[in-house]
Amino acid sequence: MGYFIQGYVVSSGILIDRSMQPTLAKEGYYLINEYIYCFVNPERGDIVVFRRTPDASMGYVKRIVGLPGETLLIKSGDVYKDGLRLEEPYAIGKTHPDLAPHSIAAGNHYVLGDNRWVREDSREFGPVPLKKIEGKIAADKLFPFR
Repeated sequence: MGYFIQGYVVSSGILIDRSMQPTLAKEGYYLINEYIYCFVNPERGDIVVFRRTPDASMGYVKRIVGLPGETLLIKSGDVYKDGLRLEEPYAIGKTHPDLAPHSIAAGNHYVLGDNRWVREDSREFGPVPLKKIEGKIAADKLFPFR
């Protein structure tokens, strides 16, 4: 039973980069809910773990800012969804470079780190397909299964 829980419902990981600081501490230890997206779709603001390639040894941890079907624009350091500026109290620094209006295809999510000076996110590699999202992290709390 323990393996089932660890391998299929909840796993753990250590954050080694600084793209999610200060929300998630570097070298912090976090639980990853691998089951949540079997029941609900990812939402804007979710902190997710994903792998860019199936054979990648480490996952990325980023926040979803754009959902399928939306148009995202980055202008003068701010992120806009369908023409409306997003309120992002968790973001540190301005979001650069500018991004022309970009429609997010079905089944994809646009992700950014909270520390916007670290740019290894959708600004570099594009939206992340849902099938590559492995789970959700909630800083400092355990997950209800909704």
